[in-house]
Amino acid sequence: MNLTLRQLEILVAIGDTLSLTAAAEKLGVSQPSVSETLRRVEAELGCRLVDRTTRQLALTYEGQHVVASAREAMRSLAGTFEAIARRGDSVHGRLSVAALPSAVCTLLPPALRAFRDRYPGIAVAVRDALQERAMAMLQDGSVDLVIAGRPDGQAAFAFEEIASDRLMLVVSRRHPLSGRGSVDWSELAPFDFIAMSPSSSVRRLTDAGFIHADLPAAPAYEVDQISCAAALAAAGLGVTVLPTMTFAMFNADELAMVPLVAPVIQRSIGMTSLKDRPLSDSAIKFVAVLRSAGA
Repeated sequence: MNLTLRQLEILVAIGDTLSLTAAAEKLGVSQPSVSETLRRVEAELGCRLVDRTTRQLALTYEGQHVVASAREAMRSLAGTFEAIARRGDSVHGRLSVAALPSAVCTLLPPALRAFRDRYPGIAVAVRDALQERAMAMLQDGSVDLVIAGRPDGQAAFAFEEIASDRLMLVVSRRHPLSGRGSVDWSELAPFDFIAMSPSSSVRRLTDAGFIHADLPAAPAYEVDQISCAAALAAAGLGVTVLPTMTFAMFNADELAMVPLVAPVIQRSIGMTSLKDRPLSDSAIKFVAVLRSAGA
């Protein structure tokens, strides 16, 4: 089927607002017009895109994929129209990147500075997000590129490593392990563990360390933010394990960082994109800058 530009706009607005009324207000059209457009698209596709049984609209499985495709089509059209309007001037455009907070604090600043100096006409949006959220934004077309850990489900993604760091034990300076040259994972058994949430890429790595040491991965505390894990450790409430790249995100004055061994666990950080979605011209330029910055 061939969808019109207006139909694409309406589908995206419905996906953004999950309300026919709000979608109509966003686009400056009538609510019946939005409803009729949705009905026609559903009729042509032969499936429901929206679940109307709840108070708030919810996208069906098919609806999520259609809206994601519509959003990507709109992004592509916007880039094409902008390029035409600027008569092919390739130094203008837009770029949206999702990145782990630790990458935003360490890897991105010098790369963004170099990119801005080289391409001042390209507007850049940076979204800091944990691994799962960043990958979801990539899949729904909200961002062009993700800077994060190696993704699960390799078949759908293209991943290129640009940096790596290792897991370190982070404890209060008053902790009995703080003065050690290194610590085995198995030695963490007697201590309360402060874990990152399951949506964090760090959690998968720490769970792997505990499995290797044949220890239960049952945290005493579970937090979403790196700074919170560090603060709890500084207060002597337990020990935590964090990648070295995250150390820029908290005050380490009251903390000791001790290398963890048996096993040594490295974290790979890289650029992830979708294999079936070509990178925009702006994203290609940014990837080149990231590569040179990591060289």
